Amino acid sequence: MKKNAHPLIKGTLLLTPAGLISRIIGFYYKIFLVSLIGAEGIGIYQMVFPTYMLCVSLASSGIQTAISRFTAEKCSTGHPREARSLFLTGLSMALTVSLLLSALLFWGAKPLSAYLLGEPRCLSLLRLMALSIPFETLHTCAGGYFLGQRKTGFPALSQLLEQAVRVLATLLLYQIMLQEHIAPAPELAAAGLLIAEMVAALITITVLAFQKTPEGKDTVPAFRKNLEQNTRLILKVALPVTSNRLMLNVLQSVEAAMIPLLLQQYYGDFSTALSVYGIFSGMAMPLIMFPSAITGSFSMMLLPTISEAHAQKNDKKIAATIQSSLLLCFFLGIICMTAFLLFGSSAGQLLYRNDQVGAYLATLAWICPFLYLSTTNSSILHGLGKTMNVFFHSLTGLLIRLLFSVFFIPYFGIRGCLWGLLVSQLATAFLSLYTLRRSVSFSFRPGSLILLSGGCVLAATGFLKLLQFIFPILQKTNQWPPFLLATGIWGFSVLLFCSWLGRKWNSHRFTI
Repeated sequence: MKKNAHPLIKGTLLLTPAGLISRIIGFYYKIFLVSLIGAEGIGIYQMVFPTYMLCVSLASSGIQTAISRFTAEKCSTGHPREARSLFLTGLSMALTVSLLLSALLFWGAKPLSAYLLGEPRCLSLLRLMALSIPFETLHTCAGGYFLGQRKTGFPALSQLLEQAVRVLATLLLYQIMLQEHIAPAPELAAAGLLIAEMVAALITITVLAFQKTPEGKDTVPAFRKNLEQNTRLILKVALPVTSNRLMLNVLQSVEAAMIPLLLQQYYGDFSTALSVYGIFSGMAMPLIMFPSAITGSFSMMLLPTISEAHAQKNDKKIAATIQSSLLLCFFLGIICMTAFLLFGSSAGQLLYRNDQVGAYLATLAWICPFLYLSTTNSSILHGLGKTMNVFFHSLTGLLIRLLFSVFFIPYFGIRGCLWGLLVSQLATAFLSLYTLRRSVSFSFRPGSLILLSGGCVLAATGFLKLLQFIFPILQKTNQWPPFLLATGIWGFSVLLFCSWLGRKWNSHRFTI
């Protein structure tokens, strides 16, 4: 990449630290929750969460994509007032839908928890989360608007504040429960989520109230004048995206409700099944997803970048951006996969005091390169207008996971779920790469990248093993100081080898 400042690079560099800090806070928050409500409580919370995300996606996912895309296009062509008018239209539509869904989920929580989820303890969780939907929708749409303008300060700050408020609110509620002699329950996490979303929505309203277009004029008259036209324009993009994500979220909700029941067939006890599911989804998966703070930030900036270049018919810029994106994600995936294989067992024991987490990470580590590639490719394809292709790829991956769950979990337990996740990510990554190849001409040589990144991680691992032989204290990675020192040495060695080999391997230096 060029050393000069580039909006894509600047935005990623601002969003990534916020994402990393937010995830670190989230780790300690999850550890705190596990100590309070246990693995079974985490399992119950994870059963409810896909239903909540289904409602949020239905209300805002497609509209957020439309807002981000049209804002980038309008601002790049010198029409910021039209961009704000489109944003206000989309926000009004999303809030209307979110209020309706919030009411439906709140009043339908009882039959949903009893018959669909099969767990009556989910009732109060569903109702608390239902109240969060309008607030989540508000700041999600606002985030898409700011990202479309390449203004990443607000999304980064709101992400950090939301996570911090969530933790502080949960701690405060826990102290109140202690004073009232009330046992901690999964409702604690749902209440913390509600308070955090309310604060994030309040901050969003404050920022939007003071923001003006570059001309310094209010856009409310333009919003009223072009309401019908803007609505049609947003629906043209939002309806396919929302329909796709709706179907996917429905299947994910079915999967979340089905897996504990299938695990019960293997373990013979529903409480044990919930605990195993809680360890997998609430402990192991967040660790695997931690590095995606980098690729996730990059993906958030990719959609407006690709949309702008696509609107300008700048194929050269699109190809260069795709090459750099694939290089970053695949390279990071190989490094993270090796890191989880080397240190995953120690991380699970140190963070959660649970040996099962490390065992799950040993299998999940192999999905890293394909998981990060799929996330980035989806943003690129959305920017190119390939919405149906993204849906097909995601649906294929989810159906593979469901098939593995149905046919493998009753006989192999949670390992069947892990294998399904690995195969689904492989399929999704290869399908997205195939679609990109047919849409844009670009250079991507995974074999060379595997050799380059593999050489770096092998050299760094050999250097660490040598130091561990010389200094046996570094082998005690079940303790925090040796673990941090060993991982720090390995990570720094990888960076040094990458820097040296990258300069030698000129064919892999792409320019955005």
